[in-house]
Order: sequence, then structure tokens, then C-alpha cells
Amino acid sequence: MSVWSYVRSMFGGRATHQNTGSQIGEPGNYATPAAQTVTEDTALTISAVWACARLISETVASLPLNVYEITDTGPEVAKNNNLHTILHTKPNARQTSIEFRETMTLNLVMHGNAYALIERNNLGQVTSLVPLAAQQTQPKLLADESLVYEYYSEKGVAVYAENSILHVRLFGNGMVGLSPLAYARNSIGLGLATEEFGTTYFTNGGKPSGILMLDKVLSDEQRDAVRKNFSTLVEGSSNANRLMVLEASMKYEQVQINPSDMQMIEARRFQVEDVARFFGVPSVLINDNSQSTTWGTGIEAIVLGFYKLNLRPYLTRFEQAYQNKLLSPVDRAKYSIEHVFEGLLRGDSKSRAEFYSKMVQNGLMTRNEVRSKENLPTREGADELTVQVNMTPVDELGSATDGNKD
Repeated sequence: MSVWSYVRSMFGGRATHQNTGSQIGEPGNYATPAAQTVTEDTALTISAVWACARLISETVASLPLNVYEITDTGPEVAKNNNLHTILHTKPNARQTSIEFRETMTLNLVMHGNAYALIERNNLGQVTSLVPLAAQQTQPKLLADESLVYEYYSEKGVAVYAENSILHVRLFGNGMVGLSPLAYARNSIGLGLATEEFGTTYFTNGGKPSGILMLDKVLSDEQRDAVRKNFSTLVEGSSNANRLMVLEASMKYEQVQINPSDMQMIEARRFQVEDVARFFGVPSVLINDNSQSTTWGTGIEAIVLGFYKLNLRPYLTRFEQAYQNKLLSPVDRAKYSIEHVFEGLLRGDSKSRAEFYSKMVQNGLMTRNEVRSKENLPTREGADELTVQVNMTPVDELGSATDGNKD
């Protein structure tokens, strides 16, 4: 073993390690084995995992996504741009925009990477985006520093160039994102083991396992007979209330700890918090009310923090990936791709009214801009910026002030 290999084995790992070949977003090893086998399917049977993945995926995908044209008067929605139609309405023949983005976000949340095949016409324009399963896609760094993507399916292995794949990644080594599912394996496995124990315990009628003690040695035939007869009394929920009759000085002794002594409820509650911590979701947002019983001001602050600190990085990752892979260098100077994030931060009717009033009175928004944000039709004469002085247009403010002096 070389000196470098020895040092890497002592202090290195896959999280930030870069090397040619396949890029892996999973731990190279685990300190302890998982209590249960953890896969994408088994993980999603844990309610906390399902709730976190669903919350992030649906929230991110439900936000409007627009392509904006940068003009002299400011950004405007580029409704006539073909890419706007693809991202906002129909990314491919099978999916709507929200379905496509839910699929991409779910892959990103679970595996740390989201992939989509970029299909282009003869002019190089994007015509569709087809999502690829993250667990079937493998980034590979070649010796010449170029990155290719290998996609494994029942048809074999397809290899795509870097510019043919839309790749959105979580933090990692710069070429592949780290998988929350892989790094949370032990925590999720403990949750699966706890559920398996609870299922087995209650399926058996809530009867703990134990041993039969006799004061003599039994033959093989006698031992099988005792085991067979006793099993009809203790196994299965249908036998939960049957009277147990022990003969020939038999004694029964419980050897299994009951759920209360094992603190099973506390363990299950901790797993909810631990899983939520891995996915960056406040546990109260997945219906964990152990720390709070009402949706008060404190919860509102938690929700706003979740929007800003957890969802905003997801949205930024998608926006920058769209711009870098779907726009040409020339188009990047003319267009931008952004989510309409302010919808998540909207307050109640009173708060919005106060905000709009200040914006209009100080000449920062027109009344028609306010009406548009509230999905109301525009009105004639409401396109000018006004200020509080009798709601006078800004360009007439000087003359209006002179008139007031007279």
C-alpha cells in the first residue's frame, strides 16, 4: 500500500474525494451495520421519510417556474420562448411540469442527484426533458477530465455526453451529490427494525416470548410434543386470551422485554426527529406535535425558516442547472430562469393589503401590478407609479407640489 493510499484510508472518504472513474455519493463504509436492509422502497414505508420527501417534492414542484427575458425596462416573462413552454407547461410527452419536477425533486431528495435527458432538434434547441432514475444513472469521470453519464436499463447501458444530461446535485465532490438515503441508512434501518418488532409483538397478541422450564431431561420426541402443544397457546393474536395450563411442574418465564421497558414509543418518536434532521425538515411540519400542540407564532417562524433555509437552496440548484445546461452562453445574457418564490412567503389578507398599500403609496408598484399579483384584471389608468400626495403620478409630482403652494 502506498503512503497516499494509507493516508486516504485513515482520513479520506467518498464525500469530497475526487478520482477518475465512477462517482459515488454514498459512504465508503459504515461504523455499524444497519438494523434492517434499507432501500428506496423500504425507506419510504417509514412515515417520516415519506412525509419529508413528499413535503419537499410537492412544495418545490408546485412553485411557478418562468423563463424571463431581460429587457431595458426589467425582466418580463418570455411566454413566446420555447424553453418557457417546456419548463412551465409540458417538459415531455408524458408529464406535466409539476409531475416532471416532482420526479426530479424526489430523486434529488432521496439520492442527492436528479438527472434528465435533454433532447434537442437540429438547431440545438431543447425540445423535451425526460427524467432518468438516479439509482440507474452513474456519472463517470474519464482520464481526459470529461464527464459522461452511464444509464443502466433492461435494454443495456447507454452512455451520454455531459451536455446531454441535466444534472442537479446536492453538496458533494462537485461531480456527484451525497445521498441522504445512504447516509441516513442506520437511522432509517432502526426505524424499520422498531416497526418490525412492534408488528411481530402485536401480531402475537402482545405476548412476550419466554422459556418453559422442566425438572427433567426430555427425549427428542417429548421435546417436540411439548413445543407443539405449547405453541398453540402462545402464538398468534387469536390465542391472546386463552387460558394457559402447564403440567408436570412446568414453569414459564418471560425473557423478552416488553415495549414499555424498551421505551418503544420514545424510540419511534426520536426516529421521526432524526429522519427529519437528515432531510432538513422541521419535525413539526411532518405532524410531530411532541414539542408543540398549536400552530402559533413560533410555528410560523419555523415555517418561514424552512422556506428560506431549506427550500431556497433546492430552488437555486434547479435554477442554476437549468440556466447552465438549457441556455446557450449567448442566451444566458438575455434570459434568466427563476421560480416565483414569493407565493410561499405571502402573509394573510391584512398583511398583504398593508404591504401593497405601502408599495403603491411610495411609488414602488403600480396598482395594476398589485392587481396582477392577486389574479385580478387590470384597470385603465392604473399603470402609473403614484405617491401618497393625492396619489399623483410620479412624473407630475413637481407640478402638483407647485400647485399646492399656490
